[in-house]
Amino acid sequence: MFSKLSCIPLTFLLFSMLLNAEEAVTVDRVKFKTLAERWVQVEIELTCNGNTNPEAANKDFVDNITVKPLLVYKTGDGSFNFYTSEVEIMIMEARDTNTVFFYMPGLVMERDELRGDPEYYYIEIAVGGQVIEAKNGPALSSSIKGAAMLQNMQQKADEQASRNKDILMPSYFAPAQLRGDSRKEPIYIRREVQSGG
Repeated sequence: MFSKLSCIPLTFLLFSMLLNAEEAVTVDRVKFKTLAERWVQVEIELTCNGNTNPEAANKDFVDNITVKPLLVYKTGDGSFNFYTSEVEIMIMEARDTNTVFFYMPGLVMERDELRGDPEYYYIEIAVGGQVIEAKNGPALSSSIKGAAMLQNMQQKADEQASRNKDILMPSYFAPAQLRGDSRKEPIYIRREVQSGG
């Protein structure tokens, strides 16, 4: 029979494992759909699991969520193009499901001879600036084999950032007729491009 004192480390261990196993926000599904005029819609379904921060004011709400897809397309000449973008979600409530949409222009798909689905993709989720560790599942395409390959993709995306800037766009910048069901979307913090002066 365990004493009360010997149960404390076991209870703490189980609690720590629970915190690590259940991230604040998870990716449930990633879907690619070709629309009119070859535009591609990227649909990312998210679930809020509650706030895992021990110092959170309210465990039922998660703030400052960043969703950053990285798409890798094979071009007509056999090389690879890397596209990334991001949105900031102001807040989600525990047990709520929201959907984030991004769009690739049809003219870019046509110009570079890209197919509707990328060869590789990764959906990076960060909460309060802390990136949730990439694991196998919907957020990471099965074609990505290990952390080294993912790191290499992210480096290539950074190298191509200026060339492919703003091509993959959040739903609020896409033409209105293409947009998915906005009732599923979360509350965004919009970051408009500002010119210096």
